[in-house]
Amino acid sequence: SMLAALALDAQPDESVLDLAAAPGGKTLLLAACMQGTGTLVAVESVKARFFRMRANLVQHGAPAVETYLMDGRAAGRRWPQRFDRVLLDAPCSSEARFTRHDPKSWAHWSPRKIKEAARKQKPLLGAAIKALRPGGVLLYCTCSFAPEENEVVVNSQLRYFADEVEVAPLTLPVPNTMPGLTEWRGKALNPQLAHSVRLLPTAEMDGFFMCKLVKTDR
Repeated sequence: SMLAALALDAQPDESVLDLAAAPGGKTLLLAACMQGTGTLVAVESVKARFFRMRANLVQHGAPAVETYLMDGRAAGRRWPQRFDRVLLDAPCSSEARFTRHDPKSWAHWSPRKIKEAARKQKPLLGAAIKALRPGGVLLYCTCSFAPEENEVVVNSQLRYFADEVEVAPLTLPVPNTMPGLTEWRGKALNPQLAHSVRLLPTAEMDGFFMCKLVKTDR
């Protein structure tokens, strides 16, 4: 998931939002990309995770990050069209992290988990899009392979925001990728979703889904 923070390509002096930020590793990487300039806002809704993130940021020398303990779904109302870049590493069912040798990795999983996750992800992504300024870049990612948490979530927001937002091509410096799905369970999805990327798990890396969205100037 550190790859997601790099793929967002945050620049010095920009305003950047990390929308489900705990435990803070990606926030620290964004702060490094921004060289301590600009505005970096980190949001986390779970109290215990929030305080762990705060401690991590202070301990690793990024105390200037603005942190908010709040429901990320309110970010669009709180900061309309405010950020140059938004990272949403959405809470998910963690399905792509299963390992055959570790039964614990799937002990808590159930098909219901996917449905629950998708129900939270859609409004979070909607809020992220609203918080993005025209011309801004958003990276949506999960550590799940379930299309219901990935392409289907993005598809719902592409439909809702119509031509306000589009999927941008995403090139990653790793070989283990395949394009996102443009069809699921017999239903066509937005063809732009072919630009999204599925990272296949390897010995060194968990599986992952990533989609880069750009808010149009229209």
